[in-house]
Amino acid sequence: MDIATLPSSPTPALKSAPLLVQPHDPEQVVLPCLFMRGGSSKGGFFLESELPGDPTERDALLLAAYGSPDMRQIDGIGGADPLTSKAAIVARSARPDADLEYTFCQVDLSRAKVSTGGNCGNMLAAVAPFAVWRGLIDTQEGENRVRIYTTNTKQVVEVSFTVKGGVPTVEGPTLVPGVPGSGATVAIDFGDCAGSVSGKLLPTGNAADVITIDSREVHVSLVDAATPFVYVVADDIKGDAGASPDAIQADLALMERLEQVRGWAAMVLGMVDDPAKAKEVTPNVPRVIMVSDPRDYLAGETAIRADEVNLCVRQLAMQKPHKALAVTGAVCTSIACRIPGTVVAAQLRGSTEQDIRLGHPSGVLSVDSEVETTPEGLKIRKAAVNRTARLIMAGQLFVPRHKIRALMDPMNAPSL
Repeated sequence: MDIATLPSSPTPALKSAPLLVQPHDPEQVVLPCLFMRGGSSKGGFFLESELPGDPTERDALLLAAYGSPDMRQIDGIGGADPLTSKAAIVARSARPDADLEYTFCQVDLSRAKVSTGGNCGNMLAAVAPFAVWRGLIDTQEGENRVRIYTTNTKQVVEVSFTVKGGVPTVEGPTLVPGVPGSGATVAIDFGDCAGSVSGKLLPTGNAADVITIDSREVHVSLVDAATPFVYVVADDIKGDAGASPDAIQADLALMERLEQVRGWAAMVLGMVDDPAKAKEVTPNVPRVIMVSDPRDYLAGETAIRADEVNLCVRQLAMQKPHKALAVTGAVCTSIACRIPGTVVAAQLRGSTEQDIRLGHPSGVLSVDSEVETTPEGLKIRKAAVNRTARLIMAGQLFVPRHKIRALMDPMNAPSL
């Protein structure tokens, strides 16, 4: 069949739910789901009204749907990687300053745990297109702007995207490192995103702090913008911010040092009373990034020159080296670059009058950010980044009831 003869729109319309004729299946829950890519992440997108209201039951449903806990996620829709084990829950907002509400869920691979402690800017890029497909918002031909309240971080971000023929545009010029090809621009402005978890841009009150790692004093910076990140200079912990994710993963001593840095930040934020507990209690937030001045490195098979970037960054996600860079990580890092005295600003090189160019394992990500010094302190004026998004598949998800029940039992058990 010639590609031109293929149908260009789904039937029935995605706005109607359920998306297919619902079969009778006493052994499985049948759930409408749109599987979408947002930036360099992908996962299931769900209407809040079509999920259980009880948080424990909802988490058990998501775990069973994704095939967790299982590192291969062979019996679910998870992709055996933290970047493809994500879910988005979307609803209309009753807030006067927002059109939509978005809850990000990080589905753990190895444990029966769903984290909602931080935001994901990549998945956020697909929220507005999802809302169009499911009829949550009205749109016009051409550019549209939507205000999205992120329930995880309790902030409102503004997203701009285009519509053609009544559906979100897919084709366009925007490149996202780590994603083949180009796509239509989804512009995300996080605005004043300070204090997403702590209520403060600098949770300790300092641009940099000194902590002890393996009996050595190490300078770090804890910055809370979009999502809290703790930064450490790679050389200070015997790391390489130009290394591949596989090389970082193979250095077990380095991975342990990075987790110690993250554990300190988790304790500062009040998430744990002992840094050693952070991995179990709050594996996703805060997040840790090691930084260095620009250097030549390989992004896959592509050579990145030192003069193409202002800073080299390597992020961990769920105790694994990130294969690219989270959007929230890029936003927070660009803000940290604008704050005098941070370990991040000290490593910055080249002109940063316009965008800040961050070198990560998949390429270079640019962020347009502004931080102003006011009588009340530092104020974020802008934190904007371009992404792309695409609907991959729409239909119904089948989730075994017995797996949901089996997951709920230990989740409901009292803590010892």
